[in-house]
Amino acid sequence: MLNQTEHQPRRVELSLRDGYATYAWLYAPAASDDMRCPVVYVHGIQSHPGWFVRSCDALARAGHPVLAVARRGSGENAVARGHARSVGQLVDDLDAAVTWVCMRFYGVSQVHLVGVSWGGKLAAAYCLESAYASRVVSLTMVAPGTVPRVDVSWRTKFAVAAALLYRPKKLFDIPLSDVELFTDNEAMRAFLRADPHRLMRATARFLFASRELDWRLSRARAGRLAMPTALLLAARDRIIDNAATESAVRRLAPLARVVTLDAAHTMDFEEVPADFLAALTAACGEAENHLAP
Repeated sequence: MLNQTEHQPRRVELSLRDGYATYAWLYAPAASDDMRCPVVYVHGIQSHPGWFVRSCDALARAGHPVLAVARRGSGENAVARGHARSVGQLVDDLDAAVTWVCMRFYGVSQVHLVGVSWGGKLAAAYCLESAYASRVVSLTMVAPGTVPRVDVSWRTKFAVAAALLYRPKKLFDIPLSDVELFTDNEAMRAFLRADPHRLMRATARFLFASRELDWRLSRARAGRLAMPTALLLAARDRIIDNAATESAVRRLAPLARVVTLDAAHTMDFEEVPADFLAALTAACGEAENHLAP
């Protein structure tokens, strides 16, 4: 985990509704009397909360408590590595994190959702659920994996389909092994190469659930995302198709604020990520400023 932060996070344990034990990093603002609406931060398919220290810290400096939760089977989680049973389970896991923030710690009823890369489409799918949408003040999608340039091969897709019948927990390589896809910053490429918690393989069930996320977003009714939505894109992205992603997000959220920044895919890893951090905190702050008193 990167550790250059002003607000040192506190590790918390989070029990999901089926009993799976995961963890999260909690960033608390310095001035509790000036606290803004909390943020639940959702990481990508290979990543974990330790990749996003600078953006979580920036949100905390802006007054937002931040819970950066590790997805089941990812990060430091060794149990059921790379596995999730279904989209429903993944969405329910995210709701467990939202509930933890709202009810157990801060006593609030709504959160900002920030989803990075693959986490962007999970956060969007959560917001499409009518039971959960009212819990979200704003949705910010950072280089979301809605329309990727990089995908598994057709041969792998057929192998995944076959495995679903007989070996649903069979592991397959995630096609993001090249660290140059994520960043142009050589120091951060070295960090990724050495990261023992980076998820390199996922099960057939998880990969099918990921595909089902794509289907849910593509089939959702136009204009379905009614909450303030921001889309932050990286101009030098090698993983995401920016034009197609913007079109897909605008179909769901016609009033979405779109900002394209001079960065590679993982904007936290830029040598100087100031523009990204400013855009991220503005997305949450501006949405909150329009809340009824």
